[in-house]
Amino acid sequence: MNNNVKISITGKNPSFFVKRYIVRKINYTGYKEISHNKINMIISYDDYLVLKEIKSTYEINVIKMYGLNKYLYIIKSNYTFIISFFISMLFLFLLSNTIFEIDVVHNDAKIRKLIKSNLQENNIDKLRIIPSFNERKKIIEKIIKENKDDIEWLEIERKGSKLIVKVTERRMNKKEEDNEPRHIVAKKSGIITKVEASNGVIMKKKNDYVSKGEIIVSGDIIKDETVKGQVHAMGLVYAETWYKVKVEYPLSYKEVIYLDDVKNNIVINFIGKDIPIMKNYASSYLEKKHMLIKSKVIPFSIRVEKQRKTKTKDKKYSKKKALSLAIKLAEEKINSKLDTDEYIISKKTLNLSSNQSKIEVDVFFKVNENITDYKEVDKSLLKTDEKVEE
Repeated sequence: MNNNVKISITGKNPSFFVKRYIVRKINYTGYKEISHNKINMIISYDDYLVLKEIKSTYEINVIKMYGLNKYLYIIKSNYTFIISFFISMLFLFLLSNTIFEIDVVHNDAKIRKLIKSNLQENNIDKLRIIPSFNERKKIIEKIIKENKDDIEWLEIERKGSKLIVKVTERRMNKKEEDNEPRHIVAKKSGIITKVEASNGVIMKKKNDYVSKGEIIVSGDIIKDETVKGQVHAMGLVYAETWYKVKVEYPLSYKEVIYLDDVKNNIVINFIGKDIPIMKNYASSYLEKKHMLIKSKVIPFSIRVEKQRKTKTKDKKYSKKKALSLAIKLAEEKINSKLDTDEYIISKKTLNLSSNQSKIEVDVFFKVNENITDYKEVDKSLLKTDEKVEE
């Protein structure tokens, strides 16, 4: 039954049509009278095309196809859908094999920058096609070879459309370098509050003023006004240093009020863009979100967000309150620069000015800060022809 079709012939006395056009001209099987004005039969597809050309009052329709024509008919009938499907599959393939994120895992910003630059030179960048495992292996070998003084080991791991680059920095043998003779000097100017030294000669004491670069703990061992030896100075120096921070603070502000009106919104995220199903509140606060679907292959996710409606209310600060908040903001700026062993000693406001909308103030800070820095000794001063005393 290859390339055959089952047809129906409908009209007044269809057996007349069969006798006139089919009998002795066209081979057929499965002849069946459905009613007095309709019959079914199976003929070849070519004969069906011939019958369709005959001008008559009878209606000829295909009920079923067999063989290759069946599949050709399905394709022709669903041409738009099939083309769209293949385009979608191609698009999905491209998306799933496109780089949307590169994460270089290393603490040193210089190493991260070096790796990203080398990856770009080897066509590994955002919105590029993800190279195969073998291609990535060759690129890794090339990057290590070209940066053998900086990189010990490199790995490029694929997770969906994200590449995670793990790198180990080559650590040169710094044992000798770490023992090189040096001075401890002031990183910035200040009044010394504490000097701790386990090696070297202390040149400055508490309450001494030092300028930036001035030697505090010397690596030179001097006897009879001659450098008899040079050591690796070790220690910490703390000093009172000074900062001036200029701060502006508004005299009016908008207070956010959280209302009882809450709704759950479904948000679709595709390639980093959020598409909410329902319109977001003009002003809303995200209280909670729950991920429903998240693809590991393409940048696509669906989540539910609990949004609380808010409104704002204009309020004003007194100048005294605004000044207090400005000083607090200045303190936060200073503290963000300090380590855990550093702290603010005192503060003082200077040059306060204001207008109808804001105040401006300079805040002067005294800070206890680690000013330890290092400087190489002048090796030419060492008298190598004399015995170095311990």
